[in-house]
Amino acid sequence: MTWLYISIFIISAIISAYSAIHLSRHADTISKQTKLGGFLAGTLLLAVATSLPELTTTVSASVIGNADIAVGNGLGSIIFNTLVLFVLDIYFRKKRLFLSASHTHVYTGMIALLLCVVTAIGLITSFNISLFNIGLTSLIVTLIYVFGMWFISKTQEEPEPSEEIPPTKLSDNPSIRHAVKRFVIYAIAIFIFGSALSLSGDAISQSTGISATVVGSVLVALATSLPDAMGVFMALRLGNVNMAIGAILGSNVFNILVIAIGDVFYFEGSIWRDTSNELIYISIVGFLLTVLVMVIVKRDHTRNNFTYLLPSLLAIASYLIVIGVVLF
Repeated sequence: MTWLYISIFIISAIISAYSAIHLSRHADTISKQTKLGGFLAGTLLLAVATSLPELTTTVSASVIGNADIAVGNGLGSIIFNTLVLFVLDIYFRKKRLFLSASHTHVYTGMIALLLCVVTAIGLITSFNISLFNIGLTSLIVTLIYVFGMWFISKTQEEPEPSEEIPPTKLSDNPSIRHAVKRFVIYAIAIFIFGSALSLSGDAISQSTGISATVVGSVLVALATSLPDAMGVFMALRLGNVNMAIGAILGSNVFNILVIAIGDVFYFEGSIWRDTSNELIYISIVGFLLTVLVMVIVKRDHTRNNFTYLLPSLLAIASYLIVIGVVLF
């Protein structure tokens, strides 16, 4: 039976990665040929679509009463997604793509930081206030997310006019209609096979006796973040750095909302209270990594390769430390 789970895991990983590559390409087309732009295309379109496996996994874990996997999946995906961004920053270091990133991402970063703080407080404290089975922390997270998405949509920078491909409406350009249709198809594929990926990974870990915290924050989080990683990689290869950063920050913000959604389906009390203490460290690391993302977004120049790579190197070191704390 274990080999069956492994086979499902591998096949689902391949299909999810393949779908994420095409998803990113079509999101790039939409961002460049409409007024949406790379910032919103990444923060809203690509981020939410590639985070569908996290939503399915967290809701499923909540229904079966496993708070550690539900919360660990959301928080673990945040630090893994951010790690991917820093690893790719090192990979594309010669191009120094991140020096041209829009400062608008700072707004998304601020929302992510605020959500990390609320999450840490929710995990540390033992508040049991709820409304219709939804905890106070979940309500605050939802309000911050809704207001934050509205706010960043209002702060979207006007795209620079292009002589080659002027912004057009969806109904005026068949290529955009094709991109939207394909985007939806590949998003559905990620939802299905990304969910199979996370569920099979959970089954493999359970058969080995690994703790639920490690399962949620490391194994399942890594599995469900594969579409995010491939989507961001393709966005950077296409030179759309704003879509790449927007996808990571937008996905991180959405992953915290996913925990709040999971709280609705958790019927054994507060999903924030019924978790292990290790998840508090993960939320703190998520906060620190988001700060480093804002650092690379705000800088416009750097003196040499070392100062350019320093934030990414610090982020990778922080990730390895927290994984060591969780595992050992």
